[in-house]
Amino acid sequence: MGAMRFSTIGYENRYNPALNIAGTDAFIQSLTVGMPPAPDHFARCSDINRQGPALVRTLPVLKVLTPAQFHAEMQRDDTIVVDIRSYTAFGGQHIPGSYHIDISGNFPTNAGWVLPPEKDILLVTEIPVEAREAREAVTYLRRVGLDRAIGYLEGGTHAWVSAGYETDTVPQLSPEKVHAKLQEEGTVLVDVRAADEYNIQHIPEAVNILTMDLRTRAAELDPARPTIVMCGSGIRSSLASSLLKQQGFTDVSNAAGGMRGYIAAGFFPA
Repeated sequence: MGAMRFSTIGYENRYNPALNIAGTDAFIQSLTVGMPPAPDHFARCSDINRQGPALVRTLPVLKVLTPAQFHAEMQRDDTIVVDIRSYTAFGGQHIPGSYHIDISGNFPTNAGWVLPPEKDILLVTEIPVEAREAREAVTYLRRVGLDRAIGYLEGGTHAWVSAGYETDTVPQLSPEKVHAKLQEEGTVLVDVRAADEYNIQHIPEAVNILTMDLRTRAAELDPARPTIVMCGSGIRSSLASSLLKQQGFTDVSNAAGGMRGYIAAGFFPA
């Protein structure tokens, strides 16, 4: 894998590290040891490619839904809400139970990793670019085998609350507030970066659980304790916050700016 769009056999033989591994055993080890976790959609898309994908003309046409229509659709058991705005917007107010996957981050990979493919998807976008963002999100979702996006909320969360519907929040903590809260007894810091990132540098008291693994490992944490979620920037940790909220965690905060901001503020290393 590389950034070049084309290459030559001679160039690859000379410079490609994988082609310069001496011995079969060493080559096998390089491909099987220390590999990063594979997103859910890797296996799913392999099956889709074997069978042949659905034709675009057969897929749902994205609908613009009023708050009342959106509310009615989300009551169905086979439907989920995916908020694709920035983590600051999501933290300010969002529809309870929704997933947060920032479209400015690694949206296709994150969506393909955590969203259940058997569910219809309702989108919450940023106004006034809601239609463009929704169409962009649908394209990304289809690329990872998620073909069931059916509509987006007209007017965003502003229209939602103006129609009288409930919202939830995730406090966005600056590095200074993260540092202060970590001094309080009982606060749990969950570092949701990959293990290799965590091993390079991390806050000593942090518990390392990969964002996507919180779907199955949240039971390792105490939902009654104040929980701060941190990644490198604040984007993955916001997704992690939404996963914890879905599982009954009530006191969840996102470390805005992530580890990068915490270091820039001078709090790490101590």
